[in-house]
Amino acid sequence: MPRYFFDINDGADLKDEVGREIREPLALRREALRVMTALMAAEAEDSQDCTLVLTVRNESGDGVMTIRLVCQIDDT
Repeated sequence: MPRYFFDINDGADLKDEVGREIREPLALRREALRVMTALMAAEAEDSQDCTLVLTVRNESGDGVMTIRLVCQIDDT
């Protein structure tokens, strides 16, 4: 089963050294979106503005997916 690595950048690079085994492309997309939404929720608690970039790599180190999320919170 292929292994994919989920690298995060929130202003600093955090490389995934463990990865996850994921069989299907749709499951890979779902997992990447799950990771990003959880990260965005955590980041948004601590700041007004945040930008997150998730890069998914395959076992060869090739990028297979990138997700960018920008969050701006204006409290009134």
